[in-house]
Amino acid sequence: MPSEFFDARATLECGQIFRYEKLAENRYAVFSADKSCLLCTEGDTTGIYAQSCDAQYFFNFFDLSTDYGAIASALGVYGELDEAIKIGKGIRILRQDLVETIVSFIISANNNIPRIKKIISRLCQLAGKRQDGYYAFPTLDEMYLMTFADWQSIGAGFRDKYLFETVRALKETDVIERIRSGQTVTKTLLSLKGVGPKVADCILLFGLHDMAGFPVDTWIFKKCRTDILDTPAKVHDYYTERYGKYAGLAQQYIFYGAKEQSRN
Repeated sequence: MPSEFFDARATLECGQIFRYEKLAENRYAVFSADKSCLLCTEGDTTGIYAQSCDAQYFFNFFDLSTDYGAIASALGVYGELDEAIKIGKGIRILRQDLVETIVSFIISANNNIPRIKKIISRLCQLAGKRQDGYYAFPTLDEMYLMTFADWQSIGAGFRDKYLFETVRALKETDVIERIRSGQTVTKTLLSLKGVGPKVADCILLFGLHDMAGFPVDTWIFKKCRTDILDTPAKVHDYYTERYGKYAGLAQQYIFYGAKEQSRN
C-alpha cells in the first residue's frame, strides 16, 4: 500500500500500541493477541507480512479498508493541524483486541513507553503462551488465574492492584458485553479500577475504534492548553467538539507531531 497514509514508524510510534519491536529503520515485528507480523515501509510502499495467521487478521488490525486520505482532508480544514497532519499522516488507528487494550492502558497510566513495554513483556512471559519466537498476550482466562503476587512480580507498581481487580471484573461480570454493546461505554469503563478519563478515551479509540474520543495526556495538554483551556478536561471537551467524529485521529496527529518536533 502507498505509504503516504500508512507509515510503519508513524503508526507504531504514536503511542497507541506497545507490543512491537523495531528491527531496523521502518521495519518492525508487531504482535497482537497471539499473532504476529512484519511491518515494513520501503520507499513509497508499506507492506505487511503475516507470520502467524492469514493476512486478513492484520488487514483488519491495520484498518486498511478505511480511506485515511479522506479523513486527513476532512481534518485539514482546521489550520492548526496543518503541520501535525504533514508529519503524521501515515498514522492508522489500529483495531486492537479489547481486553489487551484495557490491560495495556491501565499499565500505561503515569508511565513511559519503554517501561510500559517491559511490564507488558513480563506479563506475556509470565502468563501468555509461548509462540514461534514470542509470547502471546495472555487471554482473560489466563490472567484470571494470576495471583495478586503474580501481578506484583511484573513490576507494575501501584497499578498491580488495579490490574488484579479489573481482570476479575472483566471475567466475573458483564462489563465486556456492556462495553461492546455501545451503551454507557465511558461510564462502564470508568467503573473499572485504574481507568480514568484519559485511559477510558484510549480504550475507546484503540480498543473499540471509536475515533470521537480525544485522550489528553501530558503531551497533548502541553500542546493544546491556553489561558482559557487551562485544565485537561477543558482541552478534552473543546477538541472533542471541534474535531467531532475524527477527534481521535486528530489527537494522534498532534501527539506524534509534538513528539517528532521535540526530537529536532
